[in-house]
Order: sequence, then C-alpha cells, then structure tokens
Amino acid sequence: MSIRFPLPGLRHLIVAATAALLLAACGGGGDDSAPPATTTPPPTGGGTTTVAAVDITGLAATGAPIVNGTVTATNARGEKATAQSNGTGGFTVKVADGAPYVLSVVDAAGKTWYSYAQAAGRANINPMTTLALLQANGNKPLADLVASWSTRRITPEQVLEAAKVLNANLAQVMTSKGVVASSTNVFTAEFNANGTGLDAVLDAMRVTINCTATSCTQTITSPTGSALVTWNGSIATGGFTFSWSSTTAGGGTTGGTIDVGLGSCRAPQAGTYSLVVTTTVSGIGAVPIPEICVDGLPAKPTTQSEFCGSGTVTQQLPPGVSIVTCTYDGTTGTIAARITSPLVVDYSLKYTFVKR
Repeated sequence: MSIRFPLPGLRHLIVAATAALLLAACGGGGDDSAPPATTTPPPTGGGTTTVAAVDITGLAATGAPIVNGTVTATNARGEKATAQSNGTGGFTVKVADGAPYVLSVVDAAGKTWYSYAQAAGRANINPMTTLALLQANGNKPLADLVASWSTRRITPEQVLEAAKVLNANLAQVMTSKGVVASSTNVFTAEFNANGTGLDAVLDAMRVTINCTATSCTQTITSPTGSALVTWNGSIATGGFTFSWSSTTAGGGTTGGTIDVGLGSCRAPQAGTYSLVVTTTVSGIGAVPIPEICVDGLPAKPTTQSEFCGSGTVTQQLPPGVSIVTCTYDGTTGTIAARITSPLVVDYSLKYTFVKR
C-alpha cells in the first residue's frame, strides 16, 4: 500500500512557523494585540485608521431556524458586534479580530442561546452549543461569562472537552438521527434547519436552563414533555475524538484540504479516512499555526515503517529541514523535525487518522 501524505500541508506549516519566528525576531517589543475592527481617528487628530475585522458565520436554530434574531459576537477584548439572522437562521457577523469569541442570540420566545468560536469561520448557535458552553463554564450563568469575557475566558480545550460531554449525553439521540456522535463538533458542523442530521436532533429535544445568581441546572425533554436525557456532567467520554475541524452532520463526499482557521473539514465518503495535522513550534509562544485537515484518504498506513519511510515524508521536505524522530502507533504519527535555515527551530507535527 502506498499512501501519499499531505506534505504540502507540512510545508505550509513550516513556512508559517518560520515566518512567525522571523517576525517576532524583527518586531522588537511592539504591541502584539489585534486592533479593533472599527474605523477610528488617530489619537492626535487628522484622518482615520482602518483596522482588521473577521467574519463568523453559522446557523442559529432551535430545530426551527431563529429568524431575524440579533446575533452578538464578543471578542477577547470585550468588543461586540451584531448581525441579524436570515430567514433560514443563517448569519454572518463581522467582529473585531481577537479570538476567542463568545456568541449569543435571542429567539422569538425570548430565550438566549450561546456559542463559542475559537477562530473566525463557522460557529453555530443552538441549545446544544449552549449546553456544552454551560458545561465548560462549570454550570455558572452564561450571561455573566459574556459580561466578563475580556477578563475571564474559557479555553478551546475546555470547550472541546465539554462538547464531548454533550455528545456522550446525547449519543443515543444523535445516533438515531444519523449523526456520528463520536466525531461531530456541534459548534462547527455544517447543517441546515431542514429536519435532518443535527437539526433532527434539535427537533427531538427541548432544553430549559434555570439559573440562580451563581449556578444553573439544565432539563432536556422530548417535545411532548417527557424526560429525554438526564444530564451527567461526569459522563465517560472515551472514544469521542473530534477537534475544531468540523464535519457535515449528514455525511457527504466533499473532500479537499481546508485550513481550520479559515473554514472546516468536511466528512468524506463513508469508509474513507480524514487526517488532521497539528503542529507545535518551540519559541513561537501564542502565535497560532493553522491546523490542516485532509479528507477522503482511501486508507491509512498500517505500520510505523510505512508511515515514517514514506517517500513523501523523506523526500519532499523543504531545504534546511531534517527529521529528528518519527513514530506511529497505527492511528497517530508524530514527527519531530528541525529547521536549520534561516533560523534554528525545533517543531513537531502530529498526524491523526480518523475513519469515517
């Protein structure tokens, strides 16, 4: 078996890491914070300065789409932006660059639902994202979390762990509606308010959240009012292995390479593999290196020698890059490498194969 690994993605990561280090080395002690997405006068008067903004796009729904709802996005500095959801619940809100972001929308019944975006791109808002965010926030009121977002944020890792808890609690319902609970990230999965996939899961549940000043409880019932799920915040989450890559809730055959910071992974045809590539670079600190997703691989390597000895690993590295170590356990491969020019940089790449 010959597998061609996504070394173009590897090259992209190496170039991004090197560029980030060069910028850091040359930039001195300047301010690294992202500017707000507004047009403001300079401090001493005269002219205007236009600064960056990003788009967050998603679906606001409770089963039925939330139509003409006011979607509010808050960035890490507490700056807010709003947009209206359309007739199908879709929205795009342009907010000042500054991840991570917390989102909210008010439905026609006056209920507020919440969500989270670890970067620009896809972010749904619905009762499931609200339950997961509530779990990540220790069952404390989410309105308070939004109000204090600039000083008290939760991390992408905490949100992902909470999303696993959500899927574990709803696994039976999700499976009955054709949704793969073990790999569907409800925050970023693409779906429509059309009664299928994740929307069918939303149709099957009614969520009520009751809060005191310091804590909240959640009740999940069927549309007829009978108990559907008794929430277990300590439920086992083994086998739930999704990331900030998203999948189409109803499956599909769309493939390709998509930068997670700019878009989303799409579930390939059943029986094929997705590959998520993440990188860690020594010395970069908080500078983000994009995650890469490759869909539609026909198979995965079966042995360490097959993975580490692939010609695409050993022959396609850019000049000045050498492999230090390479391991593979049948599902995850890790490559430690070193850039020697123009700077000496140690970094590692993690390749995770997931069968769909």
